Amino acid sequence: MKPIPEVLPVGPFRLDGGAMFSVVPRTFWEKFYQVEQDNRIVLGLNPVLIQDKERVILVDAGMPQSSKKLQRQLAERGIEPASITDLVFTHLHYDHCGGAFQVSKSGTVIPIFPNATVHLTRQELEDALNPDERTIHFYSPEIASYISRTGRATLIDRPVLLGNDVEIIPAQGHTLGHLAVWVYRDRQYLVPGDLIPTRHHLNIHYMTSFDENTRLNIRTKKDLLARAATRPTTVFFYHEPSNPTAEIFQDGNHFRIRD
Repeated sequence: MKPIPEVLPVGPFRLDGGAMFSVVPRTFWEKFYQVEQDNRIVLGLNPVLIQDKERVILVDAGMPQSSKKLQRQLAERGIEPASITDLVFTHLHYDHCGGAFQVSKSGTVIPIFPNATVHLTRQELEDALNPDERTIHFYSPEIASYISRTGRATLIDRPVLLGNDVEIIPAQGHTLGHLAVWVYRDRQYLVPGDLIPTRHHLNIHYMTSFDENTRLNIRTKKDLLARAATRPTTVFFYHEPSNPTAEIFQDGNHFRIRD
């Protein structure tokens, strides 16, 4: 039997609580987190490791400060950085790809996982290479340029398979080039990236201030969750600080966590 996908926690990650929940009033989200004096809350950073006989896949990689912690997590499992065959980025915001690269003060980029093929959507790379006044604060131009120049990237426009049981699909909303990952093994596993960053964002109307298209976000999230609810599915929450996985079910128009 193939190993089940597992979380490699490399947090914490502190972020303004209002930014994480957008128009949702603080009186709602402060029930979920201890709010620090500067209005920040403590979140997680949870890359996902997927292995089989042919591939060692890492989905997202934390932020730049996460790199050493990520390498320790892999070493504890007997995995060297050179053994990673595939890097899948749900998107290229710095807190999802930064831990996979070392960027010097001069802008030189050194890959932490030198043998890995990078998988992301064509739209995401284009947007990271050409950010606007708002998104420029979320992307690393050095990393985007490196990925574009090396020729080691697989750019997807439609669902593709890695092996026979890992599917990468475009999943627009948080960014226009965002993707999600399905794994089909003993059960379904869903890695939705920042479409569903925490378990509280299972609520269709809970979104972040960083989401580029809220209508697309809602539509894509509903589609993913409806598919996840058709059979036993474990969902991975990238920014969940303490319980980063859960099985979900559909309850009328709502999606909930199975106890």
